[in-house]
Amino acid sequence: MPKLIFSGLFLALGLSVAAPAPAPVPGTDGVAANTKYLITFGDSYTATGFNIDGTYPSLANPLGNPAFPGQTTDGGENWIGFLVSQYNTSLTLSFNFAVAGATTNHTIVAPANPSIPDLGQQVSLFWNSIAFNRASVPWDSQNTLAGIWMGINDLGGIYGQPNLDELLAEIMSSYFAQLSILYIAGLRRFILLAVPPMQRTPVFIDRGSEAISQEAAAISKYNSLLLAHLDDFKSSHTDASFKFLDTQQPFNQGLNNPTAYGAPDATCVNWDGLSCLWRDPYHPGVALQNLNAQYVRDQLSGWF
Repeated sequence: MPKLIFSGLFLALGLSVAAPAPAPVPGTDGVAANTKYLITFGDSYTATGFNIDGTYPSLANPLGNPAFPGQTTDGGENWIGFLVSQYNTSLTLSFNFAVAGATTNHTIVAPANPSIPDLGQQVSLFWNSIAFNRASVPWDSQNTLAGIWMGINDLGGIYGQPNLDELLAEIMSSYFAQLSILYIAGLRRFILLAVPPMQRTPVFIDRGSEAISQEAAAISKYNSLLLAHLDDFKSSHTDASFKFLDTQQPFNQGLNNPTAYGAPDATCVNWDGLSCLWRDPYHPGVALQNLNAQYVRDQLSGWF
């Protein structure tokens, strides 16, 4: 547990210093020595419907709960499911705190439903559940990768605002405050995923050229700020490792070549998640999620 010297930071960020350790949960007992852990935070592009109060991840279901591939928005496995089932080199157990509809900080950009936990609340749930519960979840700084994929819903709500730059600065401050907490908890290996080309979603195409241009510009600013803030963070956390993952690459790969991935074009929508690149006007289908997972796998090769 962290020493009381950190209590001021935790109180300011809404976290208690004493993190209760729940009783061991069946499912992680006796895991292999080379087991890896993937701890993630984000929105619907990442969420699998995991409930920390349910069954923990295991060999039988590396997502823990619900049944594989989880409750996703793509109609099948999302990038998390692919990573822990197809693109892993050893047993990888996913503790996925992401929730559909989440924003970085609900006081800056409100979610569609006020009950949706923002990034800070997701991190708090991690802190109060498995961060210090190594008896049940024997993660450590070497066998664990933490991932954050935020910003999609933030930008979807503010892309046309005249005070966009001010809002982005506030979002980044909140984002990296949460990254600091994850570092304090002992995590030392991180991936930060950029916002993909959301201006190419059917919902933005339907909104017209002005919305497309504004969203593209907002995404460019956000991703540049994320990378710049990460560079600063790295300079003061030299014992940790970080990767900035540009999700524009895998998404554009699919959208520029839709027929190669089973879709007639780059804008069609089908609820099956398979015959079009989009399952609904705002969420990718299985092919784009798979491309993203392959990209992440390639970036992690030789590193985790």
